[in-house]
Amino acid sequence: MTLREFRRADAASLFALLKSEFPEEEAILGMRAEGFEAVIRRLFRADFRLFVGVLRAFGRAPYRLFVADEAGSIAGTTLLTFAARAGFLSTVVVAPPFRRRGIARALIDAARRATARRKLPYVALRVLAENAPARALYAAAGYRELDRQRYVVHEAPASIGAVPASPSIRPFRPSDAGPLAALANRQLSATAREVLPVRPSDFRSGRWADRLFDARTAAWVVDRGRGPEAHLAATSTPTTEAAHLSTPLLGEAVDPALASALVRTAAAWAAAHRPARIVTSVVHDDARAHAALEEEGFHDAIAYLTLYRSSS
Repeated sequence: MTLREFRRADAASLFALLKSEFPEEEAILGMRAEGFEAVIRRLFRADFRLFVGVLRAFGRAPYRLFVADEAGSIAGTTLLTFAARAGFLSTVVVAPPFRRRGIARALIDAARRATARRKLPYVALRVLAENAPARALYAAAGYRELDRQRYVVHEAPASIGAVPASPSIRPFRPSDAGPLAALANRQLSATAREVLPVRPSDFRSGRWADRLFDARTAAWVVDRGRGPEAHLAATSTPTTEAAHLSTPLLGEAVDPALASALVRTAAAWAAAHRPARIVTSVVHDDARAHAALEEEGFHDAIAYLTLYRSSS
């Protein structure tokens, strides 16, 4: 078995592996073959490869996509992206014929070492709460629980009508990013602020990933004349059947009616792009955000955990 970087020729095998081995997520997101292929074409386009190559030369590559190669077949894969203080793993998967050979452990260890080379102190990942074998693997590799979240889904976007304008809800402005990051960090635990702090740049669209996934994004804040008190963004991409909302960020003074109006505003924008579903996530114990989503027709779908460990 050889660990290497993803290649253009791997695209079809990778798509099939992701579609088959993440059934819970796939039932919600619905990856589209043509959208996935378009992402791969952009990923290997000359201008994007030059952009990534320059960043990689300076040790700032935005991602690493590791492939476990067994005699020319994709035995497993994982995607590593980089936050302010942590590498973040997603889609850790091993194909059924190659399981119980230590491939998953090799993938997560390669990602940990790549994170350490970036001089980031932590590595984090998400795992389904009900996936006992994966949780046992990560526990054995030194991962601990950071927080719990839930995917919530709106199954009937076509039923969402037009939303009356609210004087307290306006479009996001770049100047909102700093106050919103401060609000988000106040709501995190001390450990979460240490491992995965929220940055002002996290609220700004137009990043490389938006371009890669051909994403259209809009965002709104609650502002009653004192600056942003809440935030919610919506994204539509041809890569998935589902549209996405960001995790609702609600300040302490935002009442339930205003929180629901913010959710309704973002959901109506997403629904206008005719997705099959609208998906978002909410922190497990954030009762206010969950109530606002439920009020607007969302329901619980999947529970998952964020885990972390030192990169050393």
